[in-house]
Amino acid sequence: MHSILLKQELLSESEMDNETVINVEHVSKKYCKSLKKSMYYGAMDIGRNMLGLSSKSERLRNSEFWALNDISFEVKKGETLGIIGPNGSGKTTLLKLLNGIYWPDKGRITIKGGVGGLIELGAGFHPLLSGKENIYINAAILGMKKNEVDEKLDSILEFADIGDFINSPVRYYSSGMFVRLGFSIVVHSEPDIFLFDEVLAVGDIQFQTKCFRKLTDFKEMGKTIIIVTHDMQNIQKHTERVILLNRGSMCLLDTPKNATNKYLELMSGLHKVINTSDTGFTENTSEELLVNSKKQNKIGFGEDQCAERNNYNKNEFRYGSGSVQIVDFELLDDQRREISSVKSMDVVIFRTKVRFYRTVKKPIFGLIIKTKDGIELYGKNTLLDEANIKSHQEGSEVFVEYRINFNLQPGDYFLSAGIVEETSDGLLPLDRRHDLVHISVTPTDRSFGIVNMNTSMEVYNVVKE
Repeated sequence: MHSILLKQELLSESEMDNETVINVEHVSKKYCKSLKKSMYYGAMDIGRNMLGLSSKSERLRNSEFWALNDISFEVKKGETLGIIGPNGSGKTTLLKLLNGIYWPDKGRITIKGGVGGLIELGAGFHPLLSGKENIYINAAILGMKKNEVDEKLDSILEFADIGDFINSPVRYYSSGMFVRLGFSIVVHSEPDIFLFDEVLAVGDIQFQTKCFRKLTDFKEMGKTIIIVTHDMQNIQKHTERVILLNRGSMCLLDTPKNATNKYLELMSGLHKVINTSDTGFTENTSEELLVNSKKQNKIGFGEDQCAERNNYNKNEFRYGSGSVQIVDFELLDDQRREISSVKSMDVVIFRTKVRFYRTVKKPIFGLIIKTKDGIELYGKNTLLDEANIKSHQEGSEVFVEYRINFNLQPGDYFLSAGIVEETSDGLLPLDRRHDLVHISVTPTDRSFGIVNMNTSMEVYNVVKE
């Protein structure tokens, strides 16, 4: 048996703070690859249900597959949850289950409060009706009464900002206009739980900024928000926990930083992670991830010297084939003296030592600077720089040196370094060391923000003629 329960309860303020508003218990959803078989199975299920028999939805039939398989999690009131994963991992299916568009084939979903979602472009819009007429239709679906829509119509139109097109049939709308109107309707319905899919990405940057500002306002009001996106920066900025899905299964539920690191590993095509330990690095998975080189099994990882450096971050996230490795690093000032912190606006020389355990014809070296929350502030690599990097032979060692103008405000930052190989099949990670180095920036003036623009100020008297 499966169900979605919608109910409101009177709770004390302290209870509401810890209230679970979404509870997903062992939920699975299956699809059929064949349209004809899907229609046939649907007719059979209806017939069995009419006879009071079970449709046996827990079993897979020919051409069926699990789009989601045994998913369980809880969401608290006021929490912002992110859902990420490769295409086809089940993200949109999960949102549709939460929105009541689909029913689970196995498991149970319990929801407390009203739900509003923007999941598919044009969903719920009648193509032959005008935008204004569709406002009333969509609002009614979301539970708004006509008098409520009348009161909020001007505000809906102002937020959507599509001008005279509001009186045109929506069949002529662009994808951006659909998003503007759909988002405006959803936020004005003021549900307790907001569901948003990747559709926000088709809007222009000004509208995206307005949308996320609105979501921030709702979060401050204690609303619950679930966001599906491929934009890892939005995940870092706007969510508190993140679900990573892959092929219908839930890989993990973790902090935005840990989840996005795992997502990057997954998208790299490697499932082997090199983890730091007291004895060096250990391989976690199978030999198939060793770049088809039997030599990789003989590589020793105990020679790494990064952990001996003062600024080494023991919580770094590292993955790659291991056939090329970053074995040491240095942080130097402009006079090439070793440093552990830096003043805002100073020059930092970040140097990594790289060892090749096999010949690599087209290596790419790169750097990323992040905040402590995992937001990428700056990135640079030799591919984007169009640098002519020669082939490096097995056994060779090189220094890769980055000269950085640290125009950042006081705070804690992390340097990530990596080497990938350019192949005919794409970019192959050899050694990616995320958040390898921790560096603190101390102030040089009394400004604020993230970036130090080194601004001078003057005040002039107006000269009257």
